[in-house]
Amino acid sequence: MSILRLSPSPPFLLPLLLFLTVVVNQPEPVRGTGYRDWHDGLCSCGNNCGNCLLTALFYPCVECHMYQRYGECCCTPCVIPMSGMVLAVKHRSRHRIVGSISGDCCTFMCCAPCALCRLYRNMVYVEGINGTLS
Repeated sequence: MSILRLSPSPPFLLPLLLFLTVVVNQPEPVRGTGYRDWHDGLCSCGNNCGNCLLTALFYPCVECHMYQRYGECCCTPCVIPMSGMVLAVKHRSRHRIVGSISGDCCTFMCCAPCALCRLYRNMVYVEGINGTLS
């Protein structure tokens, strides 16, 4: 019968063990500086009643117009499902607006006209500040 004997660490490993750092807590993702919220809320359609009415009556046309304002092909919404969400993600990432793709997806699934109106109002806001959407 053999006896297993544990020996201390070899002497050449001792300096390495002195500098060993054990991570107990994982770092949390930190929102970088320069991010902002949407200019106004999802249900703030009263801030631009004309756009709200147009979006309610002619949703596809408004969406095509918004793509065209971004320099994209105005037919894009006709061939891409959930194209409003795609444009919102592009706008949000380009202008450093807080949010996520899943949040944009849920917003457009639950109330696409309100989400498109908010996106339009934010586009107008950005154009007013920067002079352009790019």
